[in-house]
Amino acid sequence: MNIIVKIMQYFKYKNIKFKSVGENCNFKSLRSTFLKSHNITIGNNVWIGPKADFDGAGGIIIGDGVIFAPEVAIYSRTHNFDSDDLKAILFDNVMLTAPVIIKDYVWIGRRVIILPGVTIGKGAIIGAGSVVSKDIPDYAIAVGNPAKVVKYRNQDKFDELYNESAPFVYQKLGHKKEFKSK
Repeated sequence: MNIIVKIMQYFKYKNIKFKSVGENCNFKSLRSTFLKSHNITIGNNVWIGPKADFDGAGGIIIGDGVIFAPEVAIYSRTHNFDSDDLKAILFDNVMLTAPVIIKDYVWIGRRVIILPGVTIGKGAIIGAGSVVSKDIPDYAIAVGNPAKVVKYRNQDKFDELYNESAPFVYQKLGHKKEFKSK
């Protein structure tokens, strides 16, 4: 990596303090934003693509081995726009917060938006461009706006790989890609 980029990353991230960050994580894109980072927990072997936009106001917990494609947005707060004590139109100065939890070995596609209060289960895959507004179960493959489960992964095969000593794709196979026709 270019020394100038490394210096720029150092100055950008020197004051960004996460609640915790595991080992072997890649998230320091110059074009990413981590608001309220002190409420964000990042597990081991997490890869966050460039242009991430994470708002940790309500808390974000990211498990081990999670991969985020570029331009993923996570929101853990929203405006108060529809309550009995609403003080203004369209919304007031009250922020409603709810944690986002992403469990182990989840793959989040490009330009996914994850809304406050969502839990994404272990081994789930979220298709590119999806808007996740409700919980996604373990091993589910969900796509669309709003994201809906379209099928489930082979849990036996997942568990077999999960129990290996180094199941994470980049540990096991590196970054070299192999192309195969469907």
